[in-house]
Amino acid sequence: MKPVVKIGGSLLKSAEDFVRAARFVVSQREPPVVVVSAMKGVTDALLELEKSRSISIYYEIARRHASVAEALGVLEATRAPLKELKDALKMPREAWTRDYFASFGERLSAIILHAVLRRLGTPAKLFTAPLLTDDNYGNAEPLALESADEIAEPGTVAVVTGYIGRSKEGRFTTVGRGGSDYVATFIGREIGSRRVSLITEALGVMTADPREVEGAEPLPLLSIYEALEAAKLGVKHFHPRTFVPLLDAASTVVEVRSYESRGTLIGHFYPPPPCKVVIRCEGGSYIIGLAAYELTKLGGVLLSRYAVRLNMAPRDAHELFIRPHLKTLFKR
Repeated sequence: MKPVVKIGGSLLKSAEDFVRAARFVVSQREPPVVVVSAMKGVTDALLELEKSRSISIYYEIARRHASVAEALGVLEATRAPLKELKDALKMPREAWTRDYFASFGERLSAIILHAVLRRLGTPAKLFTAPLLTDDNYGNAEPLALESADEIAEPGTVAVVTGYIGRSKEGRFTTVGRGGSDYVATFIGREIGSRRVSLITEALGVMTADPREVEGAEPLPLLSIYEALEAAKLGVKHFHPRTFVPLLDAASTVVEVRSYESRGTLIGHFYPPPPCKVVIRCEGGSYIIGLAAYELTKLGGVLLSRYAVRLNMAPRDAHELFIRPHLKTLFKR
């Protein structure tokens, strides 16, 4: 079944980035579903635009996208959505308008990537907000995937907007910040994908934040249950529901990786060691692992079956509970 590839916004900052993303998509063994995030920083700018209705902010957003599209020879494709965004500045504020404004980030990114793929001669179809959601604007829950058969059709790249969906009334919704990962796994489940690839700047899910723990390494394997806890506790800015769709999709695996790295493979398996990830929390550390509950014997507070809190700095927790396993288990 068709794989799903999500391209993160941190990888979409320039025309060259869109070309690189398109070439990565084309390099896949079979044409995938590509879930596209907004260009880096654009969602924040759009939310500020909805709040301020500042024409100068609009022109900056328009300039960024138009300059990228023009460099790629696909400027015409962006004219209609950019005009729609400008017209939206006159719109009265309603419960749904923040989501409507925010939707333009993913919509523009998907339009540009789709146009680039077509210019490269790759068969591609564009799907804008095919997720049917509830109307909990700002944190909507996906209910179904419209056009699922067409999205899953082999031989054609399906370019899908991340982060956004539509309510039953047809209004744009958003599933929460970091939601493109969540959209990707939801689509993967709905079309029966065997693999969902979340492409980011990171090498994979790290054993700790490398900015504060020297020697942190990318994990080769992580169970779905550990990944659920990691997302809830804020690892790598995952949407907290990123891995929920895969709880009943045992044949699907997720890989978190950069373009070049092998990354972290996540699925329904139980890899060692017993403790895998250390996260800073106020006054201590969260430790995630299949046997994290054992740390309650050392005074840890159990958060769930697979997560515990210890009054210990992340560097010390990493040194004691994860570092001893790095040489034998995490060497790629």
